[in-house]
Amino acid sequence: MKNIISTSILTLVLTSTLLYSQEFKYKAGVENVETEEFYKIHISPEITSKLKSDFSDIRLLDSANVEIPYLLYTEKIISEKELFVEYEIVELEHLKSRNYTRIVIRNKNKSEINNIVLRIKNADVRKHLKLNASYDNKNWYVLKDNYYYNSINNYENTSEIRVLNFPLSDYEYYELLIGDCFDKPINITNAGYYDLVKEKGKYTELQDIFFTSYDTLKETTIIIPNNGYYINKISFDIDTPKYYLREAEIFLLRTELYNNRKETYHDNIAYFNLISNSSNTFSLNGLNADTIYIRIKNNDNLPLNINKIRLFELNKYITSELNPTQKYSLYFSDEKADKAIYDLKYFTDSIPEGLQIIKVNKVQKLSIKSDGKESNNLNMKSYWLWIIISVVAIILFYMSFKMIKDLKK
Repeated sequence: MKNIISTSILTLVLTSTLLYSQEFKYKAGVENVETEEFYKIHISPEITSKLKSDFSDIRLLDSANVEIPYLLYTEKIISEKELFVEYEIVELEHLKSRNYTRIVIRNKNKSEINNIVLRIKNADVRKHLKLNASYDNKNWYVLKDNYYYNSINNYENTSEIRVLNFPLSDYEYYELLIGDCFDKPINITNAGYYDLVKEKGKYTELQDIFFTSYDTLKETTIIIPNNGYYINKISFDIDTPKYYLREAEIFLLRTELYNNRKETYHDNIAYFNLISNSSNTFSLNGLNADTIYIRIKNNDNLPLNINKIRLFELNKYITSELNPTQKYSLYFSDEKADKAIYDLKYFTDSIPEGLQIIKVNKVQKLSIKSDGKESNNLNMKSYWLWIIISVVAIILFYMSFKMIKDLKK
């Protein structure tokens, strides 16, 4: 009997959970893919503006309404990436008479470097190396002496990476002499260096942005309505005057209850200077508010003639493995939704880089459908939920009545 009651309650809970999980307000179809692999789905500002601040209320479903695991990624304003830059090997010869191998590497751009990376085929040997440098491939100068190469036990790859460090230099040619006394030469397949490259984050410009402004005594105040967008960059297009340097600030209006009264105050977000002959572009930390205010100090100058204000949001993506046999959709905007927890987060190192970016189709509001299907579905779910509640209540009443009857006996 206890099992029956437990099963009934569990059925009710599961049904309520199912209904709750379908309370997303919007959906957007995902572009079809051609091959089965990982993709980056661009989450447009139209979508992010409808999400909670932690972006937890978004799900990816396939055509069978099966939830697909994903990773959420936001572009960084500046990201660092280590790249391998390969050098041209000008000469490679094994001189038996001198018992060494000579390799000449060209640093064509004469970049300032302090290391050369060698990719060497596996070999169980110990070699003596010497590094010389030259500007013209004729007159050579010693750069590093008494360097020893010792092989390692490499069970994962057929070659190994070795870094030869030396003082910072800008020579065009580097001569590597490898001692081969009584030995065959080692097989060096590539030479280069690792360069740390800084990449700028990718943005999407927000559309249909308008503003109003009014001038007061020595100040200009600008008001920008914001439809829930997350602003990471702002840019000003200023026409006149020709020369200017103005202090400016971005602030929000906050309201607090103090002594049973509502009081409004200015919450300063950012300070910056608007300067002629500059881009007048500034970074913001994902500013999100219904209305944004900007105050410009004019002092005794005429107000600036601002033609346009442009707002940008850092791109956000959902990374997931997609199948060309399926059609996918994003469901989002549910204040009660919890953050999804997927095993995929433990396997980020298995996801390749340079993924293809795909877009989503037009956003649809689920509660307003021309064919009425979504509304009907919600009504049907509520209808069945009340039926199940009634059935469970009857079962519980019957079981309680039977228990009391048995106790009397």
